[in-house]
Amino acid sequence: MNPTPIHSTRRWLIVDDNAPLAGLLTLTLADLGLARVEGVTSPAEACERAHDGALDLIITDRDMPGCDGLELARRLHAEHPAAKIVLISAHTDDLSASVLDRAGVCAVLQKPFSLTRLEALARALA
Repeated sequence: MNPTPIHSTRRWLIVDDNAPLAGLLTLTLADLGLARVEGVTSPAEACERAHDGALDLIITDRDMPGCDGLELARRLHAEHPAAKIVLISAHTDDLSASVLDRAGVCAVLQKPFSLTRLEALARALA
């Protein structure tokens, strides 16, 4: 998905292997007008995009082929320590505060969630 053109210095990255969902999340957040929002469908592509400049917010799915969302969060946090990272997951029972902290995750968005909840979280973290 191409970045949404916007006149903002903030840059947000959405990562989800489900292309329709990645597109929906990207469009929903871009419509807020708070940042340039990019959506990608693979952790490898997310890492490539992360090299293109500073990131302010990263929203990643937990369960993706090839790289777990927590591992991706760790990698991106190492490169962009100031970025806020949100982990999306249907399974959160094993996510302790220390596991999330080590990965740089500041919030968990549990599935299923509403777009209203996503927007509120993005505004709070902006």
